[in-house]
Amino acid sequence: MDFDFLKGKRTCLEEKVKEHSIQNSAGSKLEYLKILDTYGVSWTMEKAARDTIQNFFDANNSTLDGINVILANDGDNYTIRIHGGTEYDFRRLTHLGGTTKFNNEFTAGSFGEGAKILALVLLRDYGFSQVRFGSQNWELDFLLKELPEGEYVEQRKGLFAFLNQKEEKFPGNFVEFKTKNKGNAEIFAEAKELFYSSKNQDFQSSSLDIPGVGGFKYLPRQENSDFVPKGNFYHVGQRRHFEEEKWQNVEHVNLWTHSNNILSRDRDRGIVSRGEIFYIVIPKILNSANDEDLIKIVYEMKPLWSNAEKYHVGAKILEKTVERLASKKIKLDFDEKYLASGLFPSHSVILSLMSSGYIICSAFFSEIGMKKMLDKTIEMQEHYKIDATAEEKERVRMLCMVAESLNKENKKVWIFDRIEEKNIFIGQYNQSFVWLSREILKSDFHKALATYLHELDHKYGNDYSSEFSYALTNTLEDVIQKSIYNPELYCKLNSNWNESLKREFF
Repeated sequence: MDFDFLKGKRTCLEEKVKEHSIQNSAGSKLEYLKILDTYGVSWTMEKAARDTIQNFFDANNSTLDGINVILANDGDNYTIRIHGGTEYDFRRLTHLGGTTKFNNEFTAGSFGEGAKILALVLLRDYGFSQVRFGSQNWELDFLLKELPEGEYVEQRKGLFAFLNQKEEKFPGNFVEFKTKNKGNAEIFAEAKELFYSSKNQDFQSSSLDIPGVGGFKYLPRQENSDFVPKGNFYHVGQRRHFEEEKWQNVEHVNLWTHSNNILSRDRDRGIVSRGEIFYIVIPKILNSANDEDLIKIVYEMKPLWSNAEKYHVGAKILEKTVERLASKKIKLDFDEKYLASGLFPSHSVILSLMSSGYIICSAFFSEIGMKKMLDKTIEMQEHYKIDATAEEKERVRMLCMVAESLNKENKKVWIFDRIEEKNIFIGQYNQSFVWLSREILKSDFHKALATYLHELDHKYGNDYSSEFSYALTNTLEDVIQKSIYNPELYCKLNSNWNESLKREFF
């Protein structure tokens, strides 16, 4: 980030702070805070920046609107100044347990140690040259200095607070940090995005936002892409880690709560589990949504109807939305190309439906009016009989000759137009006859024969029954035996079949 353009620029509030920053030795005081440099605490730079801005966020009604985060540089020296509108007493900073957050359910922290630890970490671990807090008529610098002789059992450094009190007051409060590390300075600027503000893009154009409860923003996948967009989770306006310590890993949505009552309070704003999101956060939000909002969510998230992993957060929101609508007995209108999946159709049937333009969606959509895939396949088993041509009748007769040679029950063949019906089946068994599509009768002899024999064996059961499987195996055995010991029959029928096709097409 280039800070040059910020040189010399200050908000009105900052100028007022600067105006009252003249040293007043009469009001100065140095105090050792009884915290050694060996204190076993370790923070990442992001946590240090987040904890700093979080204090302003908490004191500003859970928003960063009106909070100024200003970065400037003079050569290799970088300054971070953050201004807020509230005021407080400096003694909150110099005592462990000192805090302004007592009994506030909407804030993290409240243990009265954050400012002290923050100062120690910035000075000791990251080499900051200044850690300054100010409000009303005082400024307080945290310093890491050698302890006076005899203060401790060995010579060490400790954390001190240098208080500088002034005669005049300035509005609000501020923190000011100085460092030579540009990257660490940039982290403070980026940390603003870890909190709610009206300018935070994670909250813009929400799909659902219920005051006092929460909401989410659906992140659509780019067209013709398998890339899963990922967002963030915010608990009462503060970004929390989901499943692991990294950002941008909530599948398909930015998700947030407005109430601290939804999840238990966590002093360190720790990792939120998938179970907490699935079974606490999402139901709480959706149970507060009205019917119109729920219906809007279903249609907005259409890309996830058929193309999302069940464990993804966006898919779970969609599933719970449908469950909520189903509990209210609300039915929606769906285009005929969308079918709710089920347990019974085989993989080949599913592939056939998809190749015919149907989109197979999650099974739960059947609860709100989407046609089931099984119902569609049953519907497709009812055909319109068409008149057979002379050539088609001839080819049907050839198929029957093979069936007779195999001692199969000879059934009538009714012909239907698969393309005209937009059907996925090429053949269908009926107790009185066998359906064959016009398209299969125009294919090769071996394909048509395999289809016809397959349908005849459905006399013994459906595709999933062992009886059908055994019967079809026996048929295969008989066909192989006949083709070995009587190949002339099959060769002659194949030749006649091809001649029939030529007459029809030419």
